[in-house]
Amino acid sequence: MCRSIRLTAMAAFLVIMGGAACSGKPVLPDLTLEGGDRSYSELITAQQHSFSIHTPSDAPLENSSIRIEVNEGESLTPRLRSSGSVDCSSLASVVAGVVAPGMTAEEKALALWRFVMDSCYHGRWGTSLDGLEHLNVYGYGYCGTYAAVLESLWWTAGLTARHVNIGNHAATEVYYNNDWHYIDADTRTYFLLKDNRTIASLDELNDNVELWTMLRRGSSRKAGKKYYYMTMHPNGHGRSPVYTNDFTMAKGDVLTLDWQSRGKWCLNRGQEGGKEPAGEPPFYGNGLFTFHRDFKDRSQSRSGLVSSTNIDWQDAAAGYLHPQHAKQEASLVYRVKTPYFIPETTLSGSFFRKGTGDSAAIDISTDNGKRWVSLWRADATGTVKASVVTAQTQQVTTDVPWKYSYLMRLRMRAGKSPRDVGAYHLDSASVLAYNPRCLPALRPGDNRITFSDGSQARRTVRVTYNWHDDLPITLSKETPFEGEEITVSARVTNRGAAEAHNVPVAVYLGNPAQGGVEIGRDTISRIPVGGTGLARVQWKATRKLAGRAANPGVPVYAVVDPDNRVAESDKANNVFSRIVKVLNPPDVRIPSESFIRFERAKDHSQSLAVVASVRNFSNSADYGLFLDDHGTGEAVEVTVYDGNPAKGGKVIGRETISRLLPLEHRNVSVKWDIAQLKGVHTVYVQVHPPANLTRAPGKRAPAAMAVPVDLDAYRSCKGI
Repeated sequence: MCRSIRLTAMAAFLVIMGGAACSGKPVLPDLTLEGGDRSYSELITAQQHSFSIHTPSDAPLENSSIRIEVNEGESLTPRLRSSGSVDCSSLASVVAGVVAPGMTAEEKALALWRFVMDSCYHGRWGTSLDGLEHLNVYGYGYCGTYAAVLESLWWTAGLTARHVNIGNHAATEVYYNNDWHYIDADTRTYFLLKDNRTIASLDELNDNVELWTMLRRGSSRKAGKKYYYMTMHPNGHGRSPVYTNDFTMAKGDVLTLDWQSRGKWCLNRGQEGGKEPAGEPPFYGNGLFTFHRDFKDRSQSRSGLVSSTNIDWQDAAAGYLHPQHAKQEASLVYRVKTPYFIPETTLSGSFFRKGTGDSAAIDISTDNGKRWVSLWRADATGTVKASVVTAQTQQVTTDVPWKYSYLMRLRMRAGKSPRDVGAYHLDSASVLAYNPRCLPALRPGDNRITFSDGSQARRTVRVTYNWHDDLPITLSKETPFEGEEITVSARVTNRGAAEAHNVPVAVYLGNPAQGGVEIGRDTISRIPVGGTGLARVQWKATRKLAGRAANPGVPVYAVVDPDNRVAESDKANNVFSRIVKVLNPPDVRIPSESFIRFERAKDHSQSLAVVASVRNFSNSADYGLFLDDHGTGEAVEVTVYDGNPAKGGKVIGRETISRLLPLEHRNVSVKWDIAQLKGVHTVYVQVHPPANLTRAPGKRAPAAMAVPVDLDAYRSCKGI
């Protein structure tokens, strides 16, 4: 009896194994690098509506896309604001998001200056002299476009500003504290007067030419008087004279905004850019605006309609829209308008054409109907599908009210009966190009999203956010400094039906299929079915590919089984990549001896205040497009010595700067009791490396600056 049971069990086991073998599909692991592809949708019926999206606060996040779809009615200028981003829909909303209550005029000016450098970058590809347009659409341009943005924002913030030209360079000055102050977003600079506190004006810089360099010691190619003049600027005072982001979406229309580019950009370089076509910018986003008019829905069909001629809007029984009278041309003209540049569009539709005597055609106009270009004409009978791609939309590149729009015209003519030709639907899919830094992005943690539009009638809109979190590639430090040693981890998941052993994983800087360089590789000894394994490699972080900094970050790839030695059921999911932001380390130092001053202490007649200006010089545009590509110095300790600290100099005092942003300067002041001191002393001011830099890329020596002071002469001069 027992033997019989054992034989039955063995038979069952053989049947199971035989089934797998007979199927021809061996039981194999499926090794994949999978992240969390997340999505959240909200159905909206109100004119203003807020909702929350929660993401892990301790994990990296990559924004993917936003989708706005109108299910019913019309949505007039739908807008989204995110609590994690500055709202760039207007100059006023930018100021509200950047300027904090209680800021001084200088703090407002510098905060907006920083915002511009973190939202735009210098490029020769396109220009706009409208500040709001430059922010939202291009995001790159010349000095004049930087000036257009910054000047507008200053006026909007209640500051007086002016546009200046220094030779062939456009820049800006802002007025506060009874004087002008030269602050330049394109060259990422401002200069201090000899008090090391006040930002200089152009007049003051020309009166003291040594101020033209923040080092103020030795020769500088920047030194020397600069010829400059003020100019009238088309940007106006805190307004956007050309650009408007007003547009309308109707039932069936969909706006999709991707953070990634798809190879479609503006070929025309704009007003100041010259005639030759522009090369591809290093950083931009592509989206898609789908315009859909279903002629079975007659009320929806009238949205965006500019004009109609000889159209029978009453005959719903035909199932398509057709001419009212035969032998006369019938036409429909729609305006397709978006808030962004349109590099390319696809016009399509479905039509009925009974015979060769009937006609249907689609045209486009990019100059508000002055000139039409024929794109498609029906050459078949019965139900006819149309689809044509055109870059004619790039003709609209001047400052005109219909910029970022085009007219789409449908023409029909019935030979005998009005029902012999008709249209079922008409569509266009417009590729969009814009600055992704101005999109309402999600951030790790809690995000509050606010939708608003100008529609008074009922409408139903669905908003969908797509993003990636729980990424399979993680770093021991999410934003490392250039040269910092970190660990890159790749999480491999086994979705197959068999356990995997000795799984190699390689990590590359750049796409390995396009010459990416291997950083290192690791082997995971065992990954059970449904389980995960972690491969780790050490990496000396760099943003440089082939010797040049990659923008907007460096792509890091992880590849499972790069040599194809592990049998798997699916090899298509073995690669994952993400963009890693590697920062230029903070360059914190005292520029020169002229940035160390001695002042009489206000509260003690026998004391001097040793005042030193410390600045973070990390800002090179060669390393990163944006100012936030450069590291902030944290916990910067400044120690003042009477005498050389290497030879027993006495500590006078010390002060710590908690945070020093790129380009920011801070003054430290240490009180020095000189009651018992006489003669000439040499004061050393030692700036220690920021605390966040000493951990990487290794130990750095403090930088010291020495300044002699004759205390007797100082007493005599100052009356101490």
